[in-house]
Amino acid sequence: MRQVIIRGELRHQTGKGAARRMRASRRVPAVVYGRGEETTIISLDEREFEKAIQAGLGGGTLIKLVLSKDTDTKDPSKIEKTAILKEVQSDVVRGNVIHVDFQAISLDEAITTKVPIVLLGEENRPSDGGIMQHMIWELEVHALPMDIPERVEVDVSKLEIGDSIKVGDLGLPEDVQVNTGEEEVIILVAAPELAVEEEAEAEDSELAVEGAAEDHVATGGHATE
Repeated sequence: MRQVIIRGELRHQTGKGAARRMRASRRVPAVVYGRGEETTIISLDEREFEKAIQAGLGGGTLIKLVLSKDTDTKDPSKIEKTAILKEVQSDVVRGNVIHVDFQAISLDEAITTKVPIVLLGEENRPSDGGIMQHMIWELEVHALPMDIPERVEVDVSKLEIGDSIKVGDLGLPEDVQVNTGEEEVIILVAAPELAVEEEAEAEDSELAVEGAAEDHVATGGHATE
């Protein structure tokens, strides 16, 4: 499991007003929670955290939080917590991060998290016209933090039309328990005609739902005779 260091500051002011002031100074409000311990409220440097996000902070990444104490205290020491990223909230308009949740963990206790699935060798797959359909993008696993892989790599270079790879085909280490069903399909190579038909059926279904919604609005929510 990859480990990164993220630096932050402990904070004591809470509420919407404090959060707005914090964001105005380019800092992101965040919390750290965990079983058997009180929630710690912190702040992060917006630019530094966004850089860390771009480098990858998924469920397969262990985070070492190094937290500075209040600047007005005489104690220069720092608090360190081991955590994983649980949730990132972003502004729907600007796209910037507005709040972050971390889960504090212990290295000797198993955790459940999601690990990204990465496809390898797609450019080397036979030129048979087949269309790759990536069905599952994350895998839910349960294991000790240091045993959790940063990502799960799936080699698709030899797949032909009609071939598929399921969760049960991955062959992960025995100390990593996979919670996603073994029969779930990760990747499927469909024939061009089949892929087009499935896409058309999906579009027809969406249009039918939209049409029903429009009729519902037009009749004021009442059935017509």
